[in-house]
Amino acid sequence: MERIAQLIGENASFFDQYGNYVLIPVFVLIFIMDWRISKSNFSNRGKKIVRPGLTVLAVFLGMLIYLINFSFKPMVAALSTVDGSIGSEMVHFEYLNIATGEIEALKNYDEKIVLLNFWGTYCPPCIREFPDLQKLEEEFSEDLVVIAVSDEDPSKIEPFLSRVESPSIVGSQPNYSWINPEKFLPLTIIIDKGEVRSRFFGSRTYEEFVEIIGQVKSKQ
Repeated sequence: MERIAQLIGENASFFDQYGNYVLIPVFVLIFIMDWRISKSNFSNRGKKIVRPGLTVLAVFLGMLIYLINFSFKPMVAALSTVDGSIGSEMVHFEYLNIATGEIEALKNYDEKIVLLNFWGTYCPPCIREFPDLQKLEEEFSEDLVVIAVSDEDPSKIEPFLSRVESPSIVGSQPNYSWINPEKFLPLTIIIDKGEVRSRFFGSRTYEEFVEIIGQVKSKQ
């Protein structure tokens, strides 16, 4: 299921805008093909080869249709919104800084590359990323700021942070004001000089993060 979530996440804009228009007709077409083959003069051996393949394909497409319309719909909507913002100015985004107790805004860091990471205390892949994010902001301290934002209450986040390595800026935004990925985390958005550059769904390694930041720096 994780791989399917990754597939849908990487193509969220397509699934959000065109998914049903493409998948449902193909799903119906497969059933028609299967019915016609069952009534055709195909040899029994041919039918035994072709029809199971069509069944597997139909099940896969049916699962995709269900996921993008129900289980994964919040993720698809959130990622599609981000995709639509790439190349544009980042929306006004505020969060409560857990360490200082103050409300801060992303625009305070418009002169730097911002790695905005959506995470949760309930998300193991998110926690596994934290040491790498911490290392990343130390490596690129002059150019980069890492901000990890959760929709959980500060009273839950603060004691959790005392037990794990984390980026220097961890924030809380109980009611996501821009996008709401719900439990589909981690989600990382790269912002450079106030402009949304890219986004990544799912966890990344330190080496992958370094490559991503290097690509952004090379285009400055």
